[in-house]
Amino acid sequence: MDVGPTRLKQAKKTLIVEHAILALKEYIVDGNLSPGTELPTETEMAKEIGVSKFSMREALRVLQVLGLVDISQGRHTRVAMHSINPVITVLELTLRRSKVPDLMLIEARKSLEGHISRFAAMRADSSHIEGMRKTIEDIKNNRDDLEMCVEKDLEFHNILMKASKNVVFEIMLAPVMELLREQRMKTIKLRGVDPMIEYHTMVLDAIIEKDPEKAERAMNLHLVTTEEHLRKVMESVTQTSRNGAQTSREADSPRGVDVL
Repeated sequence: MDVGPTRLKQAKKTLIVEHAILALKEYIVDGNLSPGTELPTETEMAKEIGVSKFSMREALRVLQVLGLVDISQGRHTRVAMHSINPVITVLELTLRRSKVPDLMLIEARKSLEGHISRFAAMRADSSHIEGMRKTIEDIKNNRDDLEMCVEKDLEFHNILMKASKNVVFEIMLAPVMELLREQRMKTIKLRGVDPMIEYHTMVLDAIIEKDPEKAERAMNLHLVTTEEHLRKVMESVTQTSRNGAQTSREADSPRGVDVL
């Protein structure tokens, strides 16, 4: 028996916008609508769900932020192309607001990037290899430009994620990588770019050799060393803060008064 297309469901009278969002999600996802598919007009969808046009417009704006629909003036709303960027943005904001300590972010990287390097060694193609090689050369040629070195460091790891050809890794790790931008700047200032060049080259060589175990070991060594340097940065900041507090207390303490 043929099953008709998924229909938009009537919204309850409470939490109207939330129910409209849920109804549209089910309509798009459960209905398996392809990217680019035109949705009914706002008026038609509002009537079928049982909400006002204002509530429907708000629901569509939320879905646009979530990457489910494309809204363009003068055109029907369409199902958006598949993209992980909205998910990454939401996760990054959540992590940023949660003020996750840098060392926890490093722990997360250690759990993921060794496996990513392993899969990259099995799946990387020539474009990935050339992209990673170019980031290493750019760092070598611009070692005094710290901002560029940080960008190229991030780019190396992003290409590595894509080389694993597993989108789940990218969704999980990309938000963490972006949050580590400031931490990367601190560690580069402490140790320079030579360790980064050395470890990136080790990982890349293992990928070129298609040696998963070697790639995983190289990445794990890279991250252990990064963690050690980060701890040194944190200890230095803590010590500087203590010294500053001590100096402030000494300056504020009353001086002795000579008695005549």
